[in-house]
Amino acid sequence: MKKILLYILILSLVPQAAGFAQYAAHDLIISGYLVELDYHSNDETAMVKETIVFSNIKDTNYLEDVRIAIPESAEVMHVMRMGHETNASSAMVDYHRNGEILRWNATLAPGGMAMYSVTYTVPITKSGEFVKKLVYPAVVNYPIASFRLKVNTDDHVKFTDEAGNVLEPDKTETGDDGVLYSWTNQVIFHELHIKLSQPSSMDKWIVGAVLALVILSALLYPILHVRNNKMREKDGGADLSCASCASRSVCENEEKKSGDWEEMEGIVTEVTHSKEDLIRKKKAILAVLDKLEADHDSGEVSDEDYARLSSKYEKQAVKIMKQLDRI
Repeated sequence: MKKILLYILILSLVPQAAGFAQYAAHDLIISGYLVELDYHSNDETAMVKETIVFSNIKDTNYLEDVRIAIPESAEVMHVMRMGHETNASSAMVDYHRNGEILRWNATLAPGGMAMYSVTYTVPITKSGEFVKKLVYPAVVNYPIASFRLKVNTDDHVKFTDEAGNVLEPDKTETGDDGVLYSWTNQVIFHELHIKLSQPSSMDKWIVGAVLALVILSALLYPILHVRNNKMREKDGGADLSCASCASRSVCENEEKKSGDWEEMEGIVTEVTHSKEDLIRKKKAILAVLDKLEADHDSGEVSDEDYARLSSKYEKQAVKIMKQLDRI
């Protein structure tokens, strides 16, 4: 129901094509753009759903591809043409991707419009920032009449453009499931940089890693102490007495501490970058599968498309888990 209300909101605020004399040089404009950003609090990925309304402002049919820019690290789930007005059915759309550019074929009658949704997951950067590119020179350059961003958190969000200038939305609405930010006039910025004020999950990981290193140092000290004594003994030098190190129990419990070291070594191995990348990708794929199942249950995805897409992502997940097992 909430999705339907959002679609109605988009369509109700789409201006009439006749009012866009300033866009006469363009065949196609984006009359409404909605980005739903769903941060996963215990994850390092975000689920993103973009809903775009393309409008043909010419008096001839539009029969070419449409294009949008998405993050290069995004894992695309699907592209759909959404039903609206008298056209109530939604359908999966075949798309092509080249780096950050996603394109698919669209057919629009003179003065007509078409609404599409693009769903993907994306890793959150180290800074906790998400960047939405609205213009990609020579490839994506549609005039945008209105833009809306829905974020599933009421934490303070900072917006800047591609030059670092602070952006303020024309309107902000807070609901039970997040905050809706609106730019209702013609959008002039090319990029929207979105940053939460709260620490990102990556920052929390860094704190955890520092804590692990502190624990590692505490465990490593007695081991080096004992090994140092053995080396002195071998070289004929006097060994350090346990009394002199003010902790006789340290030496007496060497075997016990060595066991702790082996456990900590496993923790250090666990946070290596290669494993971190695999875990992040696995979480992203599992999030895609969860979303795919939800869309299938709600009827947005057909049985055939569900079987094809779920098989594809399940194979990727299995492949990653096998790689993790080998680490």
